[in-house]
Amino acid sequence: MIFTTETTAVLDVVSLRAGPTTILCDVSLTLQRGEFVCVLGPNGAGKSTMLSMMNGTARPTAGTVRLLGTSVWETGERVRARLRARIGTVLQRSEYNPQIPLTTREVVAIGRAGPCGILRALDTQDWRRVDEAIDCLDLAPLAGRVYHTLSGGEQQKTQIARALAQHPRMLLLDEPATGLDIDWQERMISLVDSLFGSADIPVVMTTHHTGHIPPCCNRVVLLSRGRVVFDDAPDAALTAPVLSALYGCRIEVIERNGRRHCHSAGGFAP
Repeated sequence: MIFTTETTAVLDVVSLRAGPTTILCDVSLTLQRGEFVCVLGPNGAGKSTMLSMMNGTARPTAGTVRLLGTSVWETGERVRARLRARIGTVLQRSEYNPQIPLTTREVVAIGRAGPCGILRALDTQDWRRVDEAIDCLDLAPLAGRVYHTLSGGEQQKTQIARALAQHPRMLLLDEPATGLDIDWQERMISLVDSLFGSADIPVVMTTHHTGHIPPCCNRVVLLSRGRVVFDDAPDAALTAPVLSALYGCRIEVIERNGRRHCHSAGGFAP
């Protein structure tokens, strides 16, 4: 099967319901090669669920999901597994059993399990790609360290390296800077910005902090209560009126070094 990459992902009027609860409602999004899309919205808006749609793990109750030219839920599980192996996903938290003392290099090597098959031992080329990802993230000094002894920022870098080791056609980042201290937040934003500048793959990143959106972002999708309420360039999306409507309170926006930071101005949006 040949996977096309010009249009990398399409969500076509997808909805997801769990009993009486609507998690996503009539969401449409097309991701093109070379785009960096940030999905911004309050907690519970459906951002992580949207990413789960885009890596083929969440099945919609309505609508169509097409990834790399393939209609995901009109195929068998084997094809879906192959698709997922071509999509790098970094979750907010990736926990490993501390009783299994995996090293940083071994965690990165997990990224090769999808492309090469979990039952096949990694060969020389696989390990070369693992070490390339480690070098790309400047993790070589930590390659032999046990993963669960790393700091939160170091673990997040390791997870990005794992995703890059897949040689993905698309990269999905679920709030990569959330939960890190201020120094590591800045490092992570700079890292994501530089990675996109050197990689020829589309990136979708979720966040609920405008200050976490890197300068390389060229499109912002605003999500509220499971619906896309705005989809445009950052200059149009990251304004005080638009963000005030999104969050339901008065927002002020300050721009510094190509990034927009917002904070509450007090009171509720009209």
